[in-house]
Amino acid sequence: MKTILALVVLAHGIGHALGILAGLGVKLSSSHSLESWLFDGLLGKTFSQYFGFLLSALAIIAFFATSLSLLGWFLPPDLWESLGITASLISLLLVVFYWNFLPFLFPNKVGVIVIDGWLLFSILWWHWPTALFR
Repeated sequence: MKTILALVVLAHGIGHALGILAGLGVKLSSSHSLESWLFDGLLGKTFSQYFGFLLSALAIIAFFATSLSLLGWFLPPDLWESLGITASLISLLLVVFYWNFLPFLFPNKVGVIVIDGWLLFSILWWHWPTALFR
């Protein structure tokens, strides 16, 4: 079970590379970009794109760390819950403020919201004990 969850979390994190691609100017659809409805006006378009790029990179790193922690590789297994919460919140920030960092509604945007929501719900409401995943 923990290996399957770790692979899902890892794949989810890798999907955030679409934000990196958008930041580098690679367009997979006509709307694919790191434009933010809020930060472009507040911070300026250039800084806003750097911030979106940073959030994308942090999401990848946080989901990768969550996977490693779940498997007990290089990180203590007790950290997976806090890492998973952090990674999901970063990911949801990207979806809220940089809606077009993902090129397609389905499976990209819907998938991010479902997986992040499921991970947060599982940890915060179901209180998945870390002992189940050791």
